[in-house]
Amino acid sequence: MKMLRFASSEHFHIPGWKELESLSQNGLGLVGHHFITIKDCPQLVSLETDEEGLKLDKIPSVESLTIWNCKRLNRLPKFLDALSFLTVVSIYGCSGLISFAENNFPPALNKLEIWECENLQNLVYEKENNKSMSSNICLLEHLDIRYCESLICLSSRGDVCNRLRHLQVYNCSSLSSLFLNTKLPTMLKQLEIWNCPMLECIAQDFHETSDLECIKISGAQNIKSLPRGLDKLNHLQEIQIVNCSNMVVSFKESELPTTNLRVFSIEGCENFGALPMCINNFISLRELMVWNCSADISFPDEGFPTGLTSLAISNAPKIYSSLVEWGLTRLTSLQQLTIGGEGCSNVVSFPEEGIGMMLPPSLTFICIENFENLEFMYSKGFQHINSLQILSIHNCPKLTSLPEKGMLLSLERLHIYECLLLEKVSTRDKGREWSKIAHIPYVNFKIKKSRLDYQLER
Repeated sequence: MKMLRFASSEHFHIPGWKELESLSQNGLGLVGHHFITIKDCPQLVSLETDEEGLKLDKIPSVESLTIWNCKRLNRLPKFLDALSFLTVVSIYGCSGLISFAENNFPPALNKLEIWECENLQNLVYEKENNKSMSSNICLLEHLDIRYCESLICLSSRGDVCNRLRHLQVYNCSSLSSLFLNTKLPTMLKQLEIWNCPMLECIAQDFHETSDLECIKISGAQNIKSLPRGLDKLNHLQEIQIVNCSNMVVSFKESELPTTNLRVFSIEGCENFGALPMCINNFISLRELMVWNCSADISFPDEGFPTGLTSLAISNAPKIYSSLVEWGLTRLTSLQQLTIGGEGCSNVVSFPEEGIGMMLPPSLTFICIENFENLEFMYSKGFQHINSLQILSIHNCPKLTSLPEKGMLLSLERLHIYECLLLEKVSTRDKGREWSKIAHIPYVNFKIKKSRLDYQLER
């Protein structure tokens, strides 16, 4: 007989019973346990039991249910919505599961995670003409669904998650809509959609979702526009849009709230038309990224908010040239600066020597990349930076000179990728540039820059 682990009288743990098909085998008892974990039971088909004393609806004290890697499990108990104390459910790697619940969620359920259930088609199996479907109030606040390739829609009912505050949907390749009524839960605060290429619409508008604080959308190639009413989101703190190639994004002066927005990030969106011309009025904005979008995007007439702490621009030659003239030193709080030089073929020095360009003294991180004709680093531009910790240089094939000795005394890490000429003159103890960087604790030369490198250099 398989031995079961009981961490305490409240915990019930089945840790890998290969032959288990149902919970009624071998007289399993669940009464009195608040936290149930079932893991690595490849033959388990159902959580239903035949014995009256073992039925889950007779043990309403269950608070948490976790199921890991039970490939044949094809349904959860029909009486799941009778578990009045169940607040957390986590299901991972159950490929046989088609739906989570029938008709309704458990009434006290607060957090639901479903990952890697590739045959999951819907969260709630909703029978036609079932009058009990709206009989209970769903308290679900956190919903996290990932790698469920067969999921088409979260719900055909708008009220099934009416109190939802945090919604995360990752890598659901068949998802075409969130809610069939095209409305978001009115109490939603965080919306994250990643790699759902079939998704066509998030919602018609944001008018009834005024509590939204965070919007993150990535890899949704079929979405052509954002919902109307962005200007109504007075609590919005972060908006991030990544790799949405068909989304036409152009923010007019009145289309974004200016009070609380802290992060504005657009990446890999070729139809992104323009930055808000009044972006200098975004008094709370701290992080701004415009990365690999249209090269025609212009620098706002009034400049950037001077309270920025992080700025990243790439494939934006118009923004770069105007930013240089406007003066980076106006950004007196800037700590992280990342610049991609695509389209800046006239740039031979960084900072630009011709205009005596200076860098903000507050900088702790600088990354420059893809400047095809960059030849040297202008030393005087670095002279007031005393807190720089990380310098990363990527794909600057003509670069042969670093800032003069004494300019990078605070530097802790130097990353250089795809800069073969610079690498040759920076050979340890022999290269012309070595004396400038010999004091740096970590110096990294690489031919290619990997995803891991991007993470490690931060």
